[in-house]
Amino acid sequence: MAGHPVPVRIVSEMAKRPSWRLRAGAFVLLSIAAGAHAAETASPRDACPLQTVYAMTQAGLLPADDGTPIVAQACRVWPYDPSLALAAVAYPLPGADRIGERALRLVVAVLDAQDARLLATHEADLGEDAVFALAEDGLLLDTARYDLAKGTRAFGVVLRSSAPGASCPDGRFNDELTLYVREGEILRPVFTSYMDFWSRVEGEPCAWAQDQRLVTEEAAFTIGVERGTHHGYADLRVTANVARIESAASSEDEKTVRRRDSRIVRYDGSRYDTAPLENGFFWTQPDEDE
Repeated sequence: MAGHPVPVRIVSEMAKRPSWRLRAGAFVLLSIAAGAHAAETASPRDACPLQTVYAMTQAGLLPADDGTPIVAQACRVWPYDPSLALAAVAYPLPGADRIGERALRLVVAVLDAQDARLLATHEADLGEDAVFALAEDGLLLDTARYDLAKGTRAFGVVLRSSAPGASCPDGRFNDELTLYVREGEILRPVFTSYMDFWSRVEGEPCAWAQDQRLVTEEAAFTIGVERGTHHGYADLRVTANVARIESAASSEDEKTVRRRDSRIVRYDGSRYDTAPLENGFFWTQPDEDE
């Protein structure tokens, strides 16, 4: 395997909190190695201070119209630098206002923690559909130790979808994490991946037959910072903590086998190349030498 891992294992919010599950309670995350540090994350229920919302509105980042609601928000002081505050706020753009059909704008910002002075920002448009819808608690901040280079620590914004998705899919994914680095007045996204996955391996969970055998797999990703570097940024090891669950319609017994698989992603000069993650489902593929 490439690289030598730093003795820090970053566990993002997605790995700490359960998301939706087809079979509730079926997956218990694997324990993290001794000495690991859990990510410090904001509660999705933490509203942003009025001072922060006002500052973002005055800067034109949020609509001044009182009739435009904030769909989701998350704010907190950055533990890495308590003089700074982080904010992620989403609001609807003009058009459809039905959940699952809206066009949204996501604003991510770094502010002065004392006076809410805006220091760096990033804006992105989000489109809701059958597989993505943003609820009030759908934004989270991930402030684990993503030390990508000397003096450069990224922070994460998580989008947690509340959309039901297809009723009988072959696979599902959720908890999209984007890591941002600050470059002057700009926040630049450098890594994006879903962090929570479910896949049907065998059988049909929506059409049980008397003799049917059902096999599914669930995975939660963690991110580790490696010693190896490319283009000035540390390599990242993405580890899938996988639970393979086997059951049968004719029995109440359920067998769960847990394993881990991982891939290295490297910075290409503008962002991390996530092609090795196979669209997030690399853990369903045969192991390959890195």
